[in-house]
Amino acid sequence: MIGLPANRLCCLLLLFLFVPAVVCGAPVTRTLSTVEPGAGEVFTVSLSLDGIDLGGVVETLPAGYAFAGTDHPDDRVVVRGQKIGFAVMNETRITYSVTAPASGSGDITGTWEDFLGESDGEIAASHVAVDGIETEPESGVEKPAAQEAASPFAVLAAVAALLIAGRGGRR
Repeated sequence: MIGLPANRLCCLLLLFLFVPAVVCGAPVTRTLSTVEPGAGEVFTVSLSLDGIDLGGVVETLPAGYAFAGTDHPDDRVVVRGQKIGFAVMNETRITYSVTAPASGSGDITGTWEDFLGESDGEIAASHVAVDGIETEPESGVEKPAAQEAASPFAVLAAVAALLIAGRGGRR
């Protein structure tokens, strides 16, 4: 019989093996009304959600681009700087608006998490450039990328803790 620490290790290994297989389905896709907005133009971003009954989506806008509003309920949207968080409850589509700066380019990136399905992943990046003109990223852009890199570990650690806590109460 395998001891308790070995059981926990097996659970973690299975988690790391099966989560990537579940994530490959890409349940969230992003569509932009334009990838070359004019200076100051407002454009639309649509997120199509497939199979997420309860979860969340966090979108990150490039430097200079600003969140301009959404049709999503106000009590399920949080905006902090360049990040927009959406609480998802049985939605199939989220639409929001973005105002382009006078100039600039970059990627709209995002992550999703399915709380009931116990899976998460990244949304493929969507590149935007004002009037189609590419610009160099600002030096301050590097810090948020490092913070995002820590995010998947925190999610996996939380899921592992839930698994271990759930198994600990069973005898």
